[in-house]
Amino acid sequence: MRPGFKKAAIYAAVISAAIAAEIAILHLCFDREDEEGPQAMRWPVMGTVAQMTSRRHMDEREFGELLVCVQASYARVEKLLSAWNPESELSRLSAAGCTNWTEAASPEVRPCYEAALRLAEESGGAFNPRIGEKLRALGMGRGRYSRFDLGAIAKGFAVDMAAEEVERAMGGRYFSFLLDLGGNLRAVGAGEWRTGVRNPFRGVDASQPGICAVITLLGGESVATSGNYERFVEKDGKRLSHILDGRTGEHVSGIAGVTVVTPREYGATLADGLSTTLFVMGPEAGAAFLKRFYPLALALWIPDDPASPRIIVTPDMAYRLERIEWPAEKTR
Repeated sequence: MRPGFKKAAIYAAVISAAIAAEIAILHLCFDREDEEGPQAMRWPVMGTVAQMTSRRHMDEREFGELLVCVQASYARVEKLLSAWNPESELSRLSAAGCTNWTEAASPEVRPCYEAALRLAEESGGAFNPRIGEKLRALGMGRGRYSRFDLGAIAKGFAVDMAAEEVERAMGGRYFSFLLDLGGNLRAVGAGEWRTGVRNPFRGVDASQPGICAVITLLGGESVATSGNYERFVEKDGKRLSHILDGRTGEHVSGIAGVTVVTPREYGATLADGLSTTLFVMGPEAGAAFLKRFYPLALALWIPDDPASPRIIVTPDMAYRLERIEWPAEKTR
């Protein structure tokens, strides 16, 4: 455990449906490797629900010690990067008029700032952690948005930090864990996991399946989803995505959901950031963006058309899918 981490409480309470509904990716199954099967714990943190799952049933004490490390990682990131907590480091830097964020940030979270700023530059501002400044310049927001917001990448970063803790604690022993923080997943250790991509139109038509495809996740890989089906705003009687185009400050339309799979070298940080970036860009521009900057990432888009549901995937993603419920198209 890193110095300064306080022991995080383990919550055994049932997570409310409102919080649980924010998870965009559903865990479907485990390949049981012993008689007792997988072992898991859920708890609320960072405005969502987290879960740590071990493929093998471990000694309760050892599992609990690992769980405390993971919980402490998440709590630490929340304390430093929350845009909603006025006492967080990010909020205090914002209030002080910080301009050099990577230099001012604590070393342990500096990579998160660097990844966000790099994505902003590469995407031409489609991903924009400085969206609050743009909204104020456009006469929008009025204090509602932080000057610098890492909400579209911080959960993935927290998962990567927790994964490092698990790997360090387990050493050379066999292990297989799945970390989930509000739908930001990372497979830690050996083995494959299967996850289902949530059907964004289930709320419109209850007769539709709960998932629209299943993805195989390999050891070390991460997956993240951005969607408009749980968090949205109403404007002039229309439901708009909560995701904003970082270039214009406007709500993104035309896409219901995006799922991204990244390899170990990209991590959950980039899976999280890329899911928002590709949601803004759409399939055509998004696929070209991945080819140029992140060729090892896989992506899936769901157009916002409940009358004719379909998915659009990058070619390599097509090989990872099974149980596809709708017509699938490949990007170029």
